[in-house]
Amino acid sequence: MELKGLWGAFYRMSVIISRLAYLNLLWIVATILGLVVFGIMPATISMFTVVRKWILKEDDIPIFQTFIFTYKKEFLKTNWIMAIIVILGSLLFIDIRFTGFMRDSGYYNIFLGILFIASFLYLILVVFIAPVYVHYNLSIRRYITYSIMIGATNILYTIAILIALSSIYYSSMKVPGITLFFSFSVSAYITMYFANLSFNNLIKKQRSQIDSNISV
Repeated sequence: MELKGLWGAFYRMSVIISRLAYLNLLWIVATILGLVVFGIMPATISMFTVVRKWILKEDDIPIFQTFIFTYKKEFLKTNWIMAIIVILGSLLFIDIRFTGFMRDSGYYNIFLGILFIASFLYLILVVFIAPVYVHYNLSIRRYITYSIMIGATNILYTIAILIALSSIYYSSMKVPGITLFFSFSVSAYITMYFANLSFNNLIKKQRSQIDSNISV
């Protein structure tokens, strides 16, 4: 029998909270089992796989089985992607440090502007790589390019994600217990929600372009 009214809302909310807490703990344990360095990306992709199904209204999926299956299946490929992201971040960091020594150069402002754009694109990559990975079936190179392209062309959703993640990070600093039960899973849910809106926008644009080409 389905509960209605206040009790029904309370029950649904308690289910959502318990699922997010469970998924958060799964992510932490799976990350630790992968020695953190090798576990963080597979665990993140597994978490986003579960969250994506929730957003697509597949509420009755077996959380543990879905998570573990994805973790094992995507372990190697996701670590290759993680390695690329770390290398790109390291190169960007080196460029930023190098630019710092060019303050007296006439090219300083130009390099600073380029690095600012590069840093923002890198941030978009980090934010969108997991949603794009679980939504599309692409090559590693295309995962990188699609993440940047989709995030850059849906800048309002990207900003909304960054604001939400900043708020969660701030809350976690104020109430450390949130990190253990909710920070990562809630961050994944919010990121996937706005990323899914971005994917839908991309589909609409593609359909609109097809329709315009047909009409011509």
